Amino acid sequence: MATTIKSTDLDFDTIKNNLKVFLAQKPEFADYNFEASGLSNLLDVLAYNTHYNGLLANFALNESFLSTAQLRSSIVGLAGGLGYTVGSRKASFSVVNLSVTNNDNPSSITMPAGTRFSTIVNSKSYTFQTRDTVTAFSDGTGLYKFTLDGNRNIPIYEGVTRRKTFIAGPASENDTYVIPVNNLDLDTVTVKVYNSVSSNDFTLYTNIINSTTINSNSVIYVVKESPNGYYELTFGNGVRLGKTPQPGDKIEVDYTTVSGPEANGSKSFVPEATLDGKTINVTTVSGSSSGSYKEELESVRKNAPFQWSAQNRMVTAQDYAALILRNFSNVITDIKSWGGEDNVPTKYGSIFVSMVFGTDDPVVIANTKADILTLAKDLSVASFNVEFVDPVETYLEVATVIQFNPTLTSASQTSIESDVKEAMQTYFDTNLGGFSQSFRRSNMLTDIDSKDNSILSSRADIKMQNRFVPSPTTPLQTVVYSAAISAPLDDGYVIQSDTFYYNGKVCVLRNLLESSIIQVIEVSTGLPLVDNIGSYSATDGTVSLVNFTGTLITGSYIRITALPANPSVINPLRSSIIRYDAQASRARAVLTDTL
Repeated sequence: MATTIKSTDLDFDTIKNNLKVFLAQKPEFADYNFEASGLSNLLDVLAYNTHYNGLLANFALNESFLSTAQLRSSIVGLAGGLGYTVGSRKASFSVVNLSVTNNDNPSSITMPAGTRFSTIVNSKSYTFQTRDTVTAFSDGTGLYKFTLDGNRNIPIYEGVTRRKTFIAGPASENDTYVIPVNNLDLDTVTVKVYNSVSSNDFTLYTNIINSTTINSNSVIYVVKESPNGYYELTFGNGVRLGKTPQPGDKIEVDYTTVSGPEANGSKSFVPEATLDGKTINVTTVSGSSSGSYKEELESVRKNAPFQWSAQNRMVTAQDYAALILRNFSNVITDIKSWGGEDNVPTKYGSIFVSMVFGTDDPVVIANTKADILTLAKDLSVASFNVEFVDPVETYLEVATVIQFNPTLTSASQTSIESDVKEAMQTYFDTNLGGFSQSFRRSNMLTDIDSKDNSILSSRADIKMQNRFVPSPTTPLQTVVYSAAISAPLDDGYVIQSDTFYYNGKVCVLRNLLESSIIQVIEVSTGLPLVDNIGSYSATDGTVSLVNFTGTLITGSYIRITALPANPSVINPLRSSIIRYDAQASRARAVLTDTL
């Protein structure tokens, strides 16, 4: 049977060998010594050419699909084809109280948008500014406190405002206007179109993602990242997709360039100028946070298909998550949504949304939630109620034991144990901390085993931990874990807690062996002080405490640990997030002389 060349083999040596096998079947090359002849050089050239072209074809094919592309330019272009706008850098912002003292007693004082404040983070100076015009009224003592919509908490955003001006060309050319920066914040872009270069009258255009209706009279624009990292501004075609600037019109684009997360962490701001000769007093309510770099590639891969399916309307739970994240990514770092049919307990007619915010400021969080409800009212097709659920954080305690052969390394046992702890921390930092991110013990152990040649094997015991704040006035208190809890054991405790005071005695919580009943155990005697204070549900991953009146000994919470039903894989559901308790985790090396 004839042997054919396998075109799928891209290895150089394999390609060359296939060519030899193919030629050896020809009568004229029977018993031919390919290695000792000039033909070997020709085979090298053919194999190299085949190998090179095969790799190019493979790379080109990979870059043609969103799920396999590796270059940012490819992913940005493919996402754009789905109508997805890749997230830009986001400005860090802080919440402050602003005031001035003016003994002239004017009726009010106005602070214009763009008032600037300076700060220093890691020895580098940054500029923050207001984005809204705020007004202050006297409190009767000459002190004027500025408010925004009646609230004293005023956000200031990092960044420098810039302007780019274009002159519209012929409509037939369908111009694309390039903003030559790669660090602008898309949320700050405003577009004005003037009838001529000398005109003072302008039309304010609207970003297409904020438009609910588009027709021939719509004044809309599209601004998105281009493959080279800059930003492109385009308009409608002037027929069905909105108006287009006429030849000779002046297009004025204002935007802010930002540093992203580099400006996070500041708590002190100094005004760069006075306000009508009066010093601006600044009190920081919350330090700067929420600054971020451009959207990461894996995030684009995940979100672009969801937004494509959403088509700017809210129908499925995924639609809600995609559109909320698109509109509020400056304050939301992660989001999870699910329908009422998947909730526990079931609640039809509702969409549940859980979010991780990039700020702790309660005013910003409350305003964002109110704006989300308004957005849902505008875009939802069905009349679903949007309900917000706080994220449920489950911490994992990891006890790792490694077999360590000291003859295979110059490092000490203490150093190796430290390396193992570092590998555990790195695994959690890289793979966990967000919604729908699962813990896989085998993957963590693989990282540990590869840390040093002297680590011959490893194993890890896993405990789930919840941080419980007792409330003696609440009859029923429930602790929720990210996954199912182990069934009762006959040789060990599934549920255990830190110490606390109960009726003046130091106690712990612990389940009864071979039972899901939870008892209050007095530490000094080891005997039950309360035979039944509640129970745990293995399948639901919950611990229920009835009439629990324990109080804290130290700290602000009681840690309650539970053995997971499946310690190999812990898949968080709905609003659950898995985090790592490094202080409660440990690594121990067991010496061995085997290989």
